[in-house]
Order: sequence, then C-alpha cells, then structure tokens
Amino acid sequence: MNWNFFEISKSFLKDNKGNLLIDGKFGIEKESQRVTSTGDLALTDHPSVLGDKTENPRITVDFSESQIEMITPTFESVDEVYNELNMINSEVENGIGDELLWPLSMPPKLPAEEEIPIANFSNSEHGKQMQIYRKGLALRYGKKMQMISGIHYNFSYGDELIEYLYNKFGKGMDKRIFIDEIHFGLTRNFLRYRWLLIYLFGASPYCHSTYHSVINKEIGIIKRCCHDCMDIIGNFNQYATSLRVSRFGYSNTLQHNYNIYFNSLEEYSTKIRMMLATENKKYSSMGIYENDTQIQLNGNILQKESEFYSSIRLKQSINKGETQLDALEKRGVRHVEVRILDLNPFEKLGLSIEQMNFLQIFMLYCLFEQSKQITNKEYEKINSNHHHVALYGRKDGLKLQKYDNSSIELTKWGEEIFERLKDISELIYKDTGDDKYLKSVSNEYEKLFNVSLLPSERIHREMKENNENFLEFGTRWAINNLDKTSS
Repeated sequence: MNWNFFEISKSFLKDNKGNLLIDGKFGIEKESQRVTSTGDLALTDHPSVLGDKTENPRITVDFSESQIEMITPTFESVDEVYNELNMINSEVENGIGDELLWPLSMPPKLPAEEEIPIANFSNSEHGKQMQIYRKGLALRYGKKMQMISGIHYNFSYGDELIEYLYNKFGKGMDKRIFIDEIHFGLTRNFLRYRWLLIYLFGASPYCHSTYHSVINKEIGIIKRCCHDCMDIIGNFNQYATSLRVSRFGYSNTLQHNYNIYFNSLEEYSTKIRMMLATENKKYSSMGIYENDTQIQLNGNILQKESEFYSSIRLKQSINKGETQLDALEKRGVRHVEVRILDLNPFEKLGLSIEQMNFLQIFMLYCLFEQSKQITNKEYEKINSNHHHVALYGRKDGLKLQKYDNSSIELTKWGEEIFERLKDISELIYKDTGDDKYLKSVSNEYEKLFNVSLLPSERIHREMKENNENFLEFGTRWAINNLDKTSS
C-alpha cells in the first residue's frame, strides 16, 4: 500500500477511531514436551484421557508422541484466549500424571535418535498421511531438530477495522485484492522488524548436550563455507537470545534457493507450488519406501506446504478437500500466524497477557509502516539481522543493517521503532481509556537499555547464580509452573 505511518496515524486520530485498533480475533497454539521428574523426555504414549489426538481440536501432538500441542479456539480478546489456554493447560497437566511439561523451547534430555518416538495416529487415511509426513521430517532433518517447541500466535483484524482502511485507502480497488495487499505488506514488515521480537522475547540461549550433535553438524557446514566466521560463531553461547530461531534451530537450506519475499499472493503461491512439485535428488535418494513401508510422502523439496519454515504465515479457513494454499488462492488472506515466539519458562503458560498486548501493537506498527516490495539484497539483510540478534542479541553495542544500506546499533534502531509503537498505543488510549497497551510498550522499552530484563539474560543469570545446568534449570521451572497452575 502507498500509505505511510504518519498518514494512517493521522487518519485514525482525526476520525477518533483508535478503538478499532483493538478489534480482532485471537488464538494460540502451544507446544510442550512431556518429561519425567528428572527432565528426561517421556517415552510413554500420549495419554488416552486427553482424547484421540487425530480428532481432538484442543489437545493433540506435534512431531513427537511426547510433544503435546494445545490449541485454543479464536476469541475476540487476548484475555479470553489466555484464559482458555490456561484451562487446556490444566487439563493436560492433570492428564499426564506424574510427568511434567517442559517449560523451554529447546528440547529436554533426549534419548538416542532412533528412540525418539514419532507421533502415532489413527489408522485412517488422514492419520496414515500425518505419520508418513513426520517420518519424512525425521529422515530429512533428523528427529532432534523437530523436538524444538514454541508458541504460535494467531490473529485477524476486525471487520470494522478492515472496512475503515478500505474506505479510506482502497481507492476503488477490489476489496479482496486490498485485503491481500495489506496482509502481505504487514508480513514484509514483520520480516524486516522481527529481530526486535527475537531480542525482547527470545528465551532459548542454551540447549542440552543431547542436542549438540545438531549444532556441531551446522558448525561443520559453517566451517566449510566460511572458515573466517568460526571465531564469531564460537561465542554464541555467551550472547544468544534464541537458539530456536537461529541457524542451530529450525532450518532448511534447500528452501533458500526459493526465497519467498511475500511480495504478492502470486509470488508466494508460485514458489510454494514449485517446491512442492520439484524433485530433490538428496531426498529422493533416501527412498520413498523402506521394507515396503512408506517413509516420506515424496522426494520433493517440500512434502507438503507445512514443511515450509517461516517466522510468519498467512492463512485462510479451509473447506473440505482443500489445502491451505488452495484456500488462499480462492479466497485470499483471512488471518496471520506468528511463529517466532519461544516458550518463556517464567510464565506458566509460556507467554503472558502483556506479551500478547505488545504483539498486537507491534503487528499494527507493521501494518502502518510503508511496505515496499522486498528485493533479494534487502532479504539478505533481513535474515542477517534475524540471525545476529538470535545468536548475539545480548552483546553490548551490537550493530544491525538498516535497509537504506546504513548500519545502526540495536538500541538506537529499537528506540526509533518504539516511538511509533508508543504513538499507536496512545491512539488506543485516547479513544478507549485503556492504558494496558501503553504499559506493555513502556515495559518492553525498558529491555532496550536493561539487558537483565530479557528472558534470555534471566535464564543465563539464574543458571549461573544457582549453579544449575540446563536440565536442572528446566526441571525446576517445570515444577514451579505446575505449582502456579495448581494454586
């Protein structure tokens, strides 16, 4: 869209429409590993008391039989969705007996690769496909990488907000095209500025030694490709905010040949379908069957759409017989899924209501900002900023690359962004009298200049002060969070 931050802010201010900015629908998906009291991965079956994981819309599993996924319906406020997640979480805790929910995104103590249990599903055709897909993930990337967990934050803008924007800025455009364009523009800006969320909310600075084989493999790749980078990479343990979203977490280098810039639905659709249809020699050579048992859906770059890793996804409700991509092509974008959030061990549900309030303001900032199409050169800078903050975000004086070819300190750039976040929260306060958004922005702003407030730094500090290793820290907070829920 051709609007800019000041133009759209002025419009909302003039029309006294700040109340529309909090209008929307919200949902959460939370993944957590089941563990024993010693922090070892639980190797038991998904508890039957929690229902059929193929059919239960609230409680299922992700990659592993041990990896519970909790899914809320959509609600019209973050308070409602938080309360629903709390109820689901309590149901899960009661259902898993003496086991605990691991409170960190990086996995607990893992057994040998072959002993990590892939999720079992019903013997229906759908259940079989789900299991084969997971076998394919294990074959391609290894099981350990798939054991990383996180929180997905789903939201859609309210109809009144969309209608207001369309009437003000649509200028005769087809409404569906307008809605797609504002969502793709939002997404491009999310890619540009997601480094700030990694800094503020990253909570995976460490991992257990049973995950080191994944890291060592990646370091070997770096050493072969860029020997001069090794001195920098060697210091990541000292400054990391989020190993989960770094190159030591989820990654698929083969997808990088098909960079998706979210410049349009056509570009997105074309590239995804190309990866779905393009055979990859490496994956094909692994075989589709082994001893008459299917071990991956196909030998293509992507087995299915969900294998495409992205920190954000654009989505539409699916009708029977459709894929997500079919739905987007037919009816356009309906909602957004933010996939970059680590589990916060200091919050019993892995995130707080205040964090969700801040996310609402951040996503409005991404919507308000001018969003030109992304070029390959800019995309490289976007990814560089992402990985620098993930691995070195707590380093004093860290510099990032702005998209006008200048460099800037993380704190200085953060200040610029927070000025606009504050403006948005003030628009809401002016028309609603609700200051919770102002408070959330103010509290997160403090983290720019007080690293001790970052969850990643707090993890580092507590482990050091308590002389704890990763397993001891995680187990202690799993028990603490269980006590919070019980109370």
